[in-house]
Amino acid sequence: MSWVYVERENFVRMRDKLDVSEKVCEAIKVWAPGVSRFELSRQKLVYRSPQNRYEAWAAGIPNPDSNKGKSGGYRVVYFLDLVEKAINLDFIEERKNLGFKDDGPKDKQRYNEYVIELKQYLKKLDEQ
Repeated sequence: MSWVYVERENFVRMRDKLDVSEKVCEAIKVWAPGVSRFELSRQKLVYRSPQNRYEAWAAGIPNPDSNKGKSGGYRVVYFLDLVEKAINLDFIEERKNLGFKDDGPKDKQRYNEYVIELKQYLKKLDEQ
Protein backbone atom coordinates (compact mmCIF):
# COMPACT_ATOMS: atom_id res chain seq x y z
CA MET A 1 0.00 0.00 0.00
CA SER A 2 1.34 3.41 -0.92
CA TRP A 3 0.63 6.43 1.27
CA VAL A 4 0.38 10.10 0.40
CA TYR A 5 3.44 11.69 2.03
CA VAL A 6 2.84 14.75 4.27
CA GLU A 7 5.44 16.59 6.34
CA ARG A 8 3.60 18.48 9.06
CA GLU A 9 4.86 21.85 10.31
CA ASN A 10 6.23 20.42 13.57
CA PHE A 11 8.25 17.81 11.68
CA VAL A 12 9.74 20.40 9.30
CA ARG A 13 10.66 22.70 12.19
CA MET A 14 12.31 19.88 14.15
CA ARG A 15 14.11 18.55 11.06
CA ASP A 16 15.57 22.00 10.35
CA LYS A 17 16.54 22.51 14.01
CA LEU A 18 18.38 19.16 14.05
CA ASP A 19 20.00 19.97 10.70
CA VAL A 20 19.07 16.53 9.36
CA SER A 21 21.21 15.77 6.32
CA GLU A 22 19.72 15.71 2.83
CA LYS A 23 20.65 12.03 2.59
CA VAL A 24 18.45 11.20 5.60
CA CYS A 25 15.60 13.42 4.33
CA GLU A 26 15.63 11.60 0.99
CA ALA A 27 15.72 8.21 2.73
CA ILE A 28 12.66 9.16 4.79
CA LYS A 29 10.81 10.32 1.66
CA VAL A 30 11.53 6.97 0.01
CA TRP A 31 10.69 4.91 3.13
CA ALA A 32 7.46 6.65 4.21
CA PRO A 33 5.10 5.99 1.26
CA GLY A 34 5.72 2.23 1.50
CA VAL A 35 5.42 1.95 5.28
CA SER A 36 3.52 -1.09 6.55
CA ARG A 37 0.98 -1.32 9.36
CA PHE A 38 2.81 -4.19 11.07
CA GLU A 39 4.83 -3.85 14.23
CA LEU A 40 8.47 -4.47 13.47
CA SER A 41 11.57 -4.27 15.63
CA ARG A 42 11.96 -0.55 14.90
CA GLN A 43 8.33 0.35 14.22
CA LYS A 44 5.78 0.35 17.05
CA LEU A 45 2.10 1.24 17.16
CA VAL A 46 1.66 4.06 19.69
CA TYR A 47 -2.08 4.75 19.31
CA ARG A 48 -5.18 3.68 17.41
CA SER A 49 -8.16 6.06 17.44
CA PRO A 50 -11.55 4.86 18.74
CA GLN A 51 -13.15 4.91 15.27
CA ASN A 52 -10.05 3.23 13.75
CA ARG A 53 -9.39 6.13 11.39
CA TYR A 54 -5.99 7.15 12.73
CA GLU A 55 -2.95 5.21 13.87
CA ALA A 56 0.13 6.78 15.41
CA TRP A 57 3.46 5.00 15.03
CA ALA A 58 7.01 5.51 16.24
CA ALA A 59 9.89 4.28 14.10
CA GLY A 60 13.64 4.16 14.37
CA ILE A 61 15.39 5.59 11.32
CA PRO A 62 19.14 5.05 10.85
CA ASN A 63 21.51 7.96 10.46
CA PRO A 64 24.12 6.98 7.87
CA ASP A 65 26.16 10.04 8.82
CA SER A 66 26.76 8.67 12.34
CA ASN A 67 27.48 5.05 11.32
CA LYS A 68 25.52 3.85 14.35
CA GLY A 69 22.48 2.34 12.65
CA LYS A 70 18.96 2.79 13.96
CA SER A 71 19.93 2.89 17.63
CA GLY A 72 22.13 5.92 16.91
CA GLY A 73 19.75 7.42 14.41
CA TYR A 74 16.46 9.22 14.67
CA ARG A 75 13.07 8.54 16.20
CA VAL A 76 10.23 9.51 13.87
CA VAL A 77 6.63 9.68 15.01
CA TYR A 78 3.99 9.71 12.32
CA PHE A 79 0.30 9.07 12.05
CA LEU A 80 -1.68 7.39 9.35
CA ASP A 81 -5.04 8.64 8.15
CA LEU A 82 -6.56 5.35 7.03
CA VAL A 83 -9.42 7.03 5.16
CA GLU A 84 -7.31 9.52 3.20
CA LYS A 85 -4.41 7.04 2.89
CA ALA A 86 -1.96 9.66 4.14
CA ILE A 87 1.18 9.29 6.24
CA ASN A 88 1.70 12.44 8.30
CA LEU A 89 5.23 12.85 9.65
CA ASP A 90 4.94 14.86 12.84
CA PHE A 91 8.06 14.41 14.99
CA ILE A 92 11.76 13.71 14.53
CA GLU A 93 14.46 13.68 17.17
CA GLU A 94 17.87 12.13 17.59
CA ARG A 95 17.46 8.88 19.47
CA LYS A 96 20.12 9.85 22.01
CA ASN A 97 18.10 12.96 22.97
CA LEU A 98 14.99 11.06 24.03
CA GLY A 99 16.22 9.96 27.43
CA PHE A 100 15.41 6.27 27.50
CA LYS A 101 16.09 3.96 30.43
CA ASP A 102 17.71 6.00 33.23
CA ASP A 103 19.09 8.75 30.97
CA GLY A 104 17.59 12.21 30.74
CA PRO A 105 14.27 11.95 32.61
CA LYS A 106 13.31 15.46 31.41
CA ASP A 107 13.84 14.44 27.78
CA LYS A 108 11.86 11.26 28.30
CA GLN A 109 9.06 13.24 29.95
CA ARG A 110 9.03 15.72 27.03
CA TYR A 111 8.70 12.85 24.54
CA ASN A 112 5.96 11.16 26.58
CA GLU A 113 4.05 14.46 26.83
CA TYR A 114 4.31 14.87 23.07
CA VAL A 115 2.84 11.38 22.53
CA ILE A 116 -0.02 12.13 24.95
CA GLU A 117 -0.80 15.38 23.10
CA LEU A 118 -0.74 13.56 19.76
CA LYS A 119 -3.15 10.93 21.07
CA GLN A 120 -5.54 13.62 22.30
CA TYR A 121 -5.30 15.44 18.96
CA LEU A 122 -6.07 12.29 16.98
CA LYS A 123 -8.92 11.32 19.27
CA LYS A 124 -10.45 14.78 18.79
CA LEU A 125 -10.06 14.49 14.99
CA ASP A 126 -11.67 11.07 15.06
CA GLU A 127 -14.71 12.38 16.93
CA GLN A 128 -15.42 15.07 14.32
